[in-house]
Amino acid sequence: MSTEWSLSVGLTMIICNIVAIALGKFFIQQKGAGPALPGGPFFGGMGLPELLATTSLGHILGAGTILGLSSAGMF
Repeated sequence: MSTEWSLSVGLTMIICNIVAIALGKFFIQQKGAGPALPGGPFFGGMGLPELLATTSLGHILGAGTILGLSSAGMF
């Protein structure tokens, strides 16, 4: 079962990515190990590998959340 895209689905994905970036900011032990981001201080000194890892986790969390909420009938 899949749900059509809507504003609430998009906001859910954005929130999950923000949560994953915030978690990565606190739990990643070796920050800045790879190439730097243009807005480095905005992301808490994280580099490109950390950003890719946290947004990948955010998309996994977001997909699970969206599927769970849509199967519960909330979307």
